[in-house]
Amino acid sequence: MKAALFALALLVASGSGARAQVQPACPGDVPHAATREQVEYDSGGRTVRGLIYRPRSPNGAGVVLLHGARGLGADAARFDPHAIQLASRGYHVLVPNYYDARPGRERRSGSDMRVWRRAAADGAAFLGGQPGADPARIASWGYSLGGFLSGEATMESGNLAAAVSLAGGTDVGEPGRARREVPILLIHARRDPVISPASTRQWGEGLSRRGAAVEVHELDWDGHGFDGPTWCAIFEASGAFLDRTVGARR
Repeated sequence: MKAALFALALLVASGSGARAQVQPACPGDVPHAATREQVEYDSGGRTVRGLIYRPRSPNGAGVVLLHGARGLGADAARFDPHAIQLASRGYHVLVPNYYDARPGRERRSGSDMRVWRRAAADGAAFLGGQPGADPARIASWGYSLGGFLSGEATMESGNLAAAVSLAGGTDVGEPGRARREVPILLIHARRDPVISPASTRQWGEGLSRRGAAVEVHELDWDGHGFDGPTWCAIFEASGAFLDRTVGARR
């Protein structure tokens, strides 16, 4: 928890609403046209803190970015430049510390997963209520544990219209039974020692049987973590999917 709070403080150190200062990192980056600030929302009676990235010219769509099992402190810095880019392209972006709803732990229960899925769905409702956002065009995106939560929360909640899962799969937890016709993109490495590509594909097959329109994208990469160019490829694929499903309008 302290690490997550440190990351939040670091990212907003320039002041609430200050213009993002991270330098472009990917070949297709656009000039920064977004601000970031710290926000809070309620989920199940608990206060969930996070960062919101506000676009200068909203396209109406939004994305909730969900951290992995090591917490927001481990992922906030690598998410930040890509959240800025999504916001600069018109998306409202929320990066919640969903462990505020219930602390993370190595042995996760079904109850833990439900609480975190609710935190994601409540974050989507919060984001959809922001000026310039369309509550019917909010997607989720997550990495590892967050990727599994992203897909399963979208299958359960009408607050979410699409999902992207990076390195998520049945190695994370037990899939749900909810059925929805929603688009879901599953991104995985060729080999992953933490969440196996086989578990990602198995999960995708189950999601398809539950009504989801599943797309699978394999990265030219081995491992559970990624280098800079691979993160660029991940968000290039994610951005194209989001544009097709919830975004791209002005």
